[in-house]
Amino acid sequence: MNHKLIDSLVQIISSLTPEERQNLEKQLASQQPSIQKSFISIKDDPCVGMWKDREDLQDSSAWVRQMRKQEWMG
Repeated sequence: MNHKLIDSLVQIISSLTPEERQNLEKQLASQQPSIQKSFISIKDDPCVGMWKDREDLQDSSAWVRQMRKQEWMG
């Protein structure tokens, strides 16, 4: 973290008039990407249950242990 830069920015922002601060806040807000929040239930997520019919994944913990063992053994 560049502490000198941050300290310099704090000094500059502190010296702004209320109108200048308001303009700065507007500019910063307009530059940030708009994040559209759309929440769905985890049960409705298409990824949930996508491998439910796979015989080799019935016990996911065992599958992960086996994959890790294979990776470890080379």
